[in-house]
Amino acid sequence: MRTNQTTASSHHNADKTPGPATLLFSHAFRPFFLAAGVYAVLALAAWLAWIAIHAVGAMPAYMTVAEPLHLWHAHEMVFGFAAAAAGGFLLTAVPSWTGAKHSKGRVLVFMFSLWCIGRVAMWGTAVFPPVLVVALDLAFLPVLGLAAAKQLAVQPALRNVIFLSLIGALIGGNVLYHLGRLDLIEGGMTYGVRFGLASFVIMIMVIGGRVIPGFTTNALRRSGTVDEAALPRSIPAVNMANLVLSVVTLGLYVLRMQPELVGILSFLAALANAVRLAGWRTLATLSSPILWVLHLGYAWIVIGFVLLGISSFTNWMSEAAAMHAFGTGAAGTMILAIMTRASLGHTGRGLVVPGPIVAAYVLVSVAAVLRCFAPAALPQFYNEIMLAAGGAWMIGYGLFVFVFTPILLGPRVKRKS
Repeated sequence: MRTNQTTASSHHNADKTPGPATLLFSHAFRPFFLAAGVYAVLALAAWLAWIAIHAVGAMPAYMTVAEPLHLWHAHEMVFGFAAAAAGGFLLTAVPSWTGAKHSKGRVLVFMFSLWCIGRVAMWGTAVFPPVLVVALDLAFLPVLGLAAAKQLAVQPALRNVIFLSLIGALIGGNVLYHLGRLDLIEGGMTYGVRFGLASFVIMIMVIGGRVIPGFTTNALRRSGTVDEAALPRSIPAVNMANLVLSVVTLGLYVLRMQPELVGILSFLAALANAVRLAGWRTLATLSSPILWVLHLGYAWIVIGFVLLGISSFTNWMSEAAAMHAFGTGAAGTMILAIMTRASLGHTGRGLVVPGPIVAAYVLVSVAAVLRCFAPAALPQFYNEIMLAAGGAWMIGYGLFVFVFTPILLGPRVKRKS
């Protein structure tokens, strides 16, 4: 009888095992990271299809997108792809900082639905009424900001207020974009995309400054390094000065101020960020892909400022090259790095990535190198270069989706003692 009761109890517990849908909405990183990976592929596929059609001199019989495709592409990579990743990160990290309850269940389904609805609206800007598109696309970020603010209020800390400010900046950038779409602000779409991308660069700097030296220090100590002089250095005053310089530089660029001033400040910001990165002992991380990819992502910020400085004084490199160093290089690499690390850690797995993910890390930077530098070297092959860069990006994020879908839809594993 006892055996039968035990067996029945085991079957009863098995029946209570959460399904993939329940697990998906048990933590914010699960739906948002998965969506970011899938959307990184889909949005680029649409953009590459347009480039390919344009390259052969054809035109689609019908377009569902009303605005210029290059601006739509930029908007969706910033306010679609990157915003999903930011949502997954903040709604997962903030509760661990403050002890607040994490978003799950119906609340998480609601927030994720807002993001999805915004994407549907943006894919149909030629179909839906313009004001409806504005309302649907603008809905997600304010709700994300309110959720993050509620979680941060559990244990208020001045150092975390910057994240609310950056969400506010993203909202402002998206508003600018849509005011431009409605012809209420001349050049609003371009200003909005630049403002949004600049906000993400600052967010990467803030997050990178917290996690990169910390994770590197922990890894080095686990490997047996006890010499404090050999560990990463992080000086708060230097970090703050570096952040202020970078914010001013990007702000002046977004506002289209004097190119020469922007150029000088860009070179100074590149130097300051390079000095900061040099103190984090990058060379000591080369044996650990999940660690060196964080350093690589931050290095693209340095490259972005260098290219922005060059584009301010010469025509050798374009502003687009600098923006893609920040977007494809810094944001693309850092988002992939954070998503892989957080997904492994929060599902109970060891912080070791398989070979396909290491390849994904490399491919995203290959995409950035091609997009930033190849057009200047081989302008006659512009379309081919765009297709190659986009293909590398799609394969990289496709590998993330392939490897991490079972992880993000599956239960947390128990580590062996």
